[in-house]
Amino acid sequence: MLVLEGFRGSATIETSAVWPVLQFLVGVVTFAIVWRGQDRLRLVPVLLLALGFQLGWVALHLALGVASDFDSRIIYAQQGNQLLHGSYPSSEYPPGAVLLFAFDALVSGGSGEGVRVAHAFAMVPFQVAIAAGIWLLRTPYSRWFAALAGLWPLDAFFVEFKYDPAPAAALVVGLLLALRGRWGWAGAAFGIGAALKLTPGLAALALAVWLVASSRPRDAARLALSFAAVFAAVNVVFASIWPGRVAHAYTAQGARGVTGESLYYVPLKLLGRAALPPNQPIWGGAVAPHWANAAAVTVQVACVLAVLAAAALARGRLEAAVAIAATAPVVFLLTSRVFSPQYLVLFVAAWAAAASLLVVGRREQALLALAIGGATLANVLVYPTLTPTYWWVASGAMFVLASAATLWIVVRAVAPAPA
Repeated sequence: MLVLEGFRGSATIETSAVWPVLQFLVGVVTFAIVWRGQDRLRLVPVLLLALGFQLGWVALHLALGVASDFDSRIIYAQQGNQLLHGSYPSSEYPPGAVLLFAFDALVSGGSGEGVRVAHAFAMVPFQVAIAAGIWLLRTPYSRWFAALAGLWPLDAFFVEFKYDPAPAAALVVGLLLALRGRWGWAGAAFGIGAALKLTPGLAALALAVWLVASSRPRDAARLALSFAAVFAAVNVVFASIWPGRVAHAYTAQGARGVTGESLYYVPLKLLGRAALPPNQPIWGGAVAPHWANAAAVTVQVACVLAVLAAAALARGRLEAAVAIAATAPVVFLLTSRVFSPQYLVLFVAAWAAAASLLVVGRREQALLALAIGGATLANVLVYPTLTPTYWWVASGAMFVLASAATLWIVVRAVAPAPA
């Protein structure tokens, strides 16, 4: 994988699609071999391999002189330094994320390139924690899914340059604690995740709905109170001094319309109702009918409510509830009118955790993993590869595969297959 990444060269975006396609094929062959002997996997070697791969990826990029993605070198450095100098930044990220950026700036000296390097290495433990958390679910299939989450190469770009491994790790830890009935600690883990990137809080909400539907109000209260306490502890101090700026993090995206990367752009484009203006990047707003935003919000709310209803229908079955809770952040982000490719880091972690609890045979395991791998490949072909002209075809493929994987998990959780 690292050799192929070396051939990709030092460019950050607009690179050849050959290398991620080859990485995908090597990954499929490798994990197919491991799939046949997955019972022989052991935790420490898998975690050491995950650690070595992620560190090797970062070190290779530094040796090649790969330029940083804009966020980790510019945005994270600016916001982290501003907090260190006693002022809260006008940020689109919650306070937990700004604290993380401040840590990057503190340990690196605060320069843009220093923050980029510090941040890349700081994300590696979170990625290893994701693999460890999935392994510790201790189902017949969690070992292989843990290896997949820790070693799959087509998310490594986002692990290096974005901060999504941190909330994804909090999500997986929360799911693990919930599976073990540690509701107070699970709420705290989800609270940390929500303070970093709001969406892990939806997993806590889904589990609270399940607990109430399962006639366990005390556990639901324990989960909710610990979540609220941790989330408030991270937010209140900043909100009491800079209330407007902290509120901005939770409202900034509300004014944006349908973006080129979102689920809604491809069907609107095929119908001739949406297009990107000349020189507009794909993450920018698309020209679309005025009703597109309202329709997108309606779809998103309906899908999230459907997941919560599924959690209620799974009453009395803990593993099904935890799997549904894992999909709640995925559904919210997947149906958002503002989509970003780094969301796949959390998606893979959530899918792997949920699949570990639900699959009933190796054939199902392999088919679901192919859908997950295909979604990550299509995602990378959109960004950072930016497949010329037909990037939107790759985008459409990603949403089809991601939606199929998510729908399978929810349906299987509500209506389990025969043993």
